[in-house]
Amino acid sequence: MHVVRFTLAHAASGRGRLRKRISHTWIGTVPGVGPVELVCPAEEDLARETLTTRVSGPGMPPMSFTGVDFRGRPRLARVELTADGWAARLKRRHLAVSAGRRALRIEVAGRAYRYRALPGRRRELRRDGAVVTVAAGGRVARRYSHTLTGEARGAADALDIGLALLLEGVYTRNLTFGGALYSWPGRFLSRVEIPDFS
Repeated sequence: MHVVRFTLAHAASGRGRLRKRISHTWIGTVPGVGPVELVCPAEEDLARETLTTRVSGPGMPPMSFTGVDFRGRPRLARVELTADGWAARLKRRHLAVSAGRRALRIEVAGRAYRYRALPGRRRELRRDGAVVTVAAGGRVARRYSHTLTGEARGAADALDIGLALLLEGVYTRNLTFGGALYSWPGRFLSRVEIPDFS
């Protein structure tokens, strides 16, 4: 079976001129694809309260994930995912208990994917004939990993690898039942408008 291994390292943290948030960048080279860059968040829309994460590179189809801001990352709410000009459809079971049943289902570019959390800060993106696994290592800041180490097996191509990396810039902790319980109070409070009593 064909295997491609790659690592992206945290390269920079910085504020853009019009951004309020710190933006994080990971850079690496994927064999057969070339240089790849993941930026999270790449942009924010204050009017819509959304953030966008992007993956780019000369051999990588352009892709972005936009969702509601939660702890400096887009989360799986009001999602717009595009890959190589295709708009994706996403589905998941919010009330499922096991990580396998809580997996995110993605349909894009005529492909059907399952994205799920694995033990040990690893995540897996799977489609017919291809699997990409990415593990987060170390910490740059409280919520960001120092390295993203991946392994692509089977017929995985640049679209598969790029999509797996893109989802590393998304808040996906609620793909596990324990993570959903942990993040639920913060997500609930972020939706509540507190009245001004002054």
